[in-house]
This record gives sequence, C-alpha cells and structure tokens, in this order.
Amino acid sequence: MTRPRNSTSITSTAHRLRKLKATLLAVSLTLAGILLMMLNGWIEHIKLGDWEWLHSIPLGELGGTLFGAGLLSTLFEYSFRKEQEEATVEQFRQTIHDEVPTLRDAVIEAFRFQRQDLERIATPQLLDDLAETSLGLRFGDKAFGREVYSDIRHQAIGAEERWHDARVDATLGIPRVRGEASNPFFDLHVRWEYTVVPKHRFRKFAVVSDRQRYDQLVAERGETSVWYRRPVPGLAVNDPEVFALEQFTINGRPIDFTRQADDVSQVYTVDLGQNTIDQGQSAVVTFNFRTRTLRSGHAVHLDIDRPTKGLDVELTYDPQQIGQMRVLDFASIGEGGRTSQESSTPTLRYRYDGWLFPRAGLVFVWTLPDEQNDWPDGVSQTDGVASTPKQNNHDPSASDTDDDVRQASAA
Repeated sequence: MTRPRNSTSITSTAHRLRKLKATLLAVSLTLAGILLMMLNGWIEHIKLGDWEWLHSIPLGELGGTLFGAGLLSTLFEYSFRKEQEEATVEQFRQTIHDEVPTLRDAVIEAFRFQRQDLERIATPQLLDDLAETSLGLRFGDKAFGREVYSDIRHQAIGAEERWHDARVDATLGIPRVRGEASNPFFDLHVRWEYTVVPKHRFRKFAVVSDRQRYDQLVAERGETSVWYRRPVPGLAVNDPEVFALEQFTINGRPIDFTRQADDVSQVYTVDLGQNTIDQGQSAVVTFNFRTRTLRSGHAVHLDIDRPTKGLDVELTYDPQQIGQMRVLDFASIGEGGRTSQESSTPTLRYRYDGWLFPRAGLVFVWTLPDEQNDWPDGVSQTDGVASTPKQNNHDPSASDTDDDVRQASAA
C-alpha cells in the first residue's frame, strides 16, 4: 500500500529532528567533558587555601566520562544508527510476515462475530465489496456473484420501505351496476393491509397505457406503485370506472387523496403528513382499489410492490360467472407458498411466510363456465397450482391477454 505523501513528509521531518537532537546532545556532552577536564587541570596547579576540598572532587574522571560519551555517541550516530534502523525495520517486517495468518484470522473472526467493530469501520462500498466477494467465492464464479448481488441490492437494499404481515383480500365478479349476465367485464376489488415504517411522505398509485410513461414512473422508484394497461376498446385508462383508489388509511385513520388524469394515465396521490415520517414508527397501512378487466382475459396479476415478509391472499370469485380458478405462483421460493381451495366455497387462498421481493407475484387464471377444459399450458386442474409456470419477467408487452394489467416494482 502506498504511503500518503503528507505522512511521508511528516515522518522525514521527525527523523531529521531526532538526528539534530542527538547531534546537539553529543556536542554538549563532549564540550562539557572538555571543560571539566580543563577545570580539573587548573585546580591541580593552584593553591586554593580554604577551598582545598575541591581537590577531592573527581572532576577529571567526570570530564573524561562526559567527553567519551559525547564522542562515542557521535560516532555511533553516524556509523551504526543507519544499520540499527535497517535491522529494526527488517525485524519488524519479519514479525509482521510471521503474524499475518494470525492477524488475518483475527480480522475475519471480528467481521463474522463482532458486529459493532464492523459497523464502526465499514462503509457502504466496503460492505458491497465484501458481499460480492463472499457470493463469488460461495458460487465459485466471481461474475455470477457480482450480478446476483447487484440484483439483490436493487430489489432489497434500494427499497427504503419493507412491508410485514401483508394481507390481500380480493373479489372478482360482474359489476353490479350493470346487472347483465352478458357484461364483458369483471370488477376486481382489492384490499391491501400491511405493517411498515413509512419513509415517504407522499404515496402514489398510477395506472398508464403509454409504455414510455410507464418506464418513466418505474425509473422514479420510491413512492409510486404503477400499473401498465394495454389500450383496449371500452377500457379507457383514465376512466375511474376502469381503475380507482377508493380508500387509504393509517392505523385506521382515513387519509385524503387527490386524483390527476390525462390521455394516457391517472395518478392518485396520498399525503401521509411529515409528522408520520418524522415519528419513524411502525404503522398499519391499508388501501383499497378497484379495477376492471375483460372476462375473456382469463388472468389478473397480483404483484409484489416492496420487499414483503409474510403474504396472506384470499380471492373470492362469482361461481356463476367463473368455472374454475387457479393461481400461478411466481413469488415464493424454496418450498413455495401454500394454496388451498374448498370445494364448497368460491374462495382461493394463498399464504407464504418468507420474504418476497419486487418483480415477483401471483397470477390468477380462470375459465368461464363454457370453457371448463380450456386451460392455459402448465396449469394443473387437480392440485390448484401451476405445475410448471413460466418465468415471470414483468414485461407488460409479453402478455397474451388483451386486458393484461401488470403492476411494476416501483420500490
């Protein structure tokens, strides 16, 4: 490691000062020895009378000692100091070399178990480097470890809010205001409830039909949940009957919101208040929204918007309008979520207790009463879950259904 220039300058100055002090001390001792020896010779050749006792003081021996010390120290400083310093440095280097394994093991142990020590010296960059290196070693592939950690950092570390104990209650059926069995639309009512420490004063819900506008909102991240809806005749994206935020509460207290709309989008904005953010306390948040989808679309998406620990979903549907209902699990990992459906009730339940991350979610697919056997590929008609679901890449343009409504990860 290269030593900083200012550190080198300070070290050089201190070294010169030490040499100067040593030189001055040697000269002083030599001069003092000479003076004492001269004084001793002068006293020996004169009569002192009452001061005869001065002859008993060994001024000569003392002067010789000081003279020898000064002379020898000068010779040592200029002849042997450099060699001594080199020997000391070499000995220090050898000690460090011998103790490197012990020091390395001690540092690793401190990083593993002494969290306070790590927090004191760690920077975000250092932690990122440690994580990338660890994953690369664990996977046996440095590039793969770096890419995996980059994805984790984008999904988890970049998300300021983390939701806990999320519950979703959804109802799918014919809009009651129409009252016609031939109605080509379904209404989907969704209620979210979760616990979170709010980090954003404003919470936004947006639905758009323009891809460029959609990408822009996704790039903003943070406070916005955004859905993409393809332009479909009869389903204008800016129509409140197609999508509407109906309620938003914090700890049971309703919060007002505003609505803005243009030709390709509508955005609902909720002001949580700065006091809520400053308190930094967990709160129970709920919001209800309603969206409309084509009956012939056969699918709706329920996507994860933030890192979420624990998800409980219950979807109730109209058995007179829907033949069968299944769920494709693109959210859980490991053993996966638990899906259940009672034959006596038109309700499908899903639960997962682990962490779920943005870009994951559930897809509910259905058949109409006259399409009992017309299931998409990969959907089991016996176990209630997808047998071999395809990878969910959250590309809104990749859906095969005309009424596809896809929520993006805007965390």
